[in-house]
Parts: sequence; structure tokens; C-alpha cells
Amino acid sequence: MVGDTKLVLWQLIVELDRRGALKRKDITNEIEAVKRTKAEKYDSLMESGEPPVNPYRVYAEIMASLDRKNRFVTHESGNTRDQLSTVYEAIIPYGFMGWGNVSTLGFSLGVAMGAKLAIPGREIVSVNGDAGFSYQVGNYEAVVSSRLGITTGHINNSGYSPVFWGNGHSPYTSEVTPFDIVNTSRVVEGLGIHSERIEDPDEVAPALGSALK
Repeated sequence: MVGDTKLVLWQLIVELDRRGALKRKDITNEIEAVKRTKAEKYDSLMESGEPPVNPYRVYAEIMASLDRKNRFVTHESGNTRDQLSTVYEAIIPYGFMGWGNVSTLGFSLGVAMGAKLAIPGREIVSVNGDAGFSYQVGNYEAVVSSRLGITTGHINNSGYSPVFWGNGHSPYTSEVTPFDIVNTSRVVEGLGIHSERIEDPDEVAPALGSALK
């Protein structure tokens, strides 16, 4: 089925009503129950003040610190997709884009750039990991030369997810040089991009604020 989501869903609702389809009672209560269950699992992670910075704390700050009614958010392939798509709550149309798998590593930069061109008045935020950053870094110059104001959060946890491809025949399959040696913040600064390296969870929200000024 191909069509405008809003129109097609409305047409389906009308057709189901015409056919006398049974309506689910208390559906909103079911949804709220599922959200409470999710909160029990993730709230402690999203509120974590322990170093190193927990990725879920970053996602919580993205939701709490910025204007979700004027924002487009996307993730990277791999861990950031699994994590962010689980906890992020979009409250406007085109407020969040979920996509892809490991075959599209690095794609979030193109998504963010395209979103800024399509909806220039929105705050555009993407989140990537170590593998996604490695795929993207050569293209950050295009963001600068195109003068596109987007914000990218890099979850620099010194590893490629072994969930997808395992530990492999050597540690280099899923491990990268640790963040206490490699400073990716300085890498993008050299390309003319404003960058902040965050090691204290309480610095996440101020950094997001300064990035969007």
C-alpha cells in the first residue's frame, strides 16, 4: 500500500467503520500501561548521573532540553537506532525519522542535511556512534561549506556493537581506540565546526543549548 499516511489511515478507519469492525475498548489505557512498563525499565538510565555519560541520559536531555514542537530528530544505524527509537517520543509530524540497519552506517548525516533543506525552520538533531562517525567524518566539510545548521551528538563509547557482527576473529572487529586517547571533538573542530566534549552527564543539556544557538 502506497499513499499519504494520514489520508490512507483515515480512509481505512472510514472503511472499517462502514464494515462494522469491532472497536478495541480502553486502547488508550493499554498504551499508557505499556509506557509505564517502559519507564520502569529505562527511567533510571535516562536519569543517570554516573560517568561515563549513559547514552539514555543524552536521549532524555534531547527530549527535555529542546523544543520538541520545532525539532527533527534521527539516529544512526546500530546501537543509537535501537536505543533512541525505543525511548524518544515524537509529538509532531516529521518530528522523528527511524530507519535502516548496519548496511547504512553514516546515513544519519545525509538525513539531517536533507531535513534541514526540507524544513529549514526546524532544529535538526542526529545522534551517531563510533562506527557512524567514522563513516561520516569525511563529509562534515559539506555541512560547513553548505552552511547547514544541524546538531550531531556522538556517543563515543569506544566500540562497534558486537550485537550485529560479534567479536570476530580479532578485537579490532568490535573495539576501537578508547575515548581517552581519541578526541573526535577536536577532529570536527579542525573542520570549522563548533564542538564540545562532554564527560559529565550534567553538561549534556547546556551543550545541547549552546549547539543550537
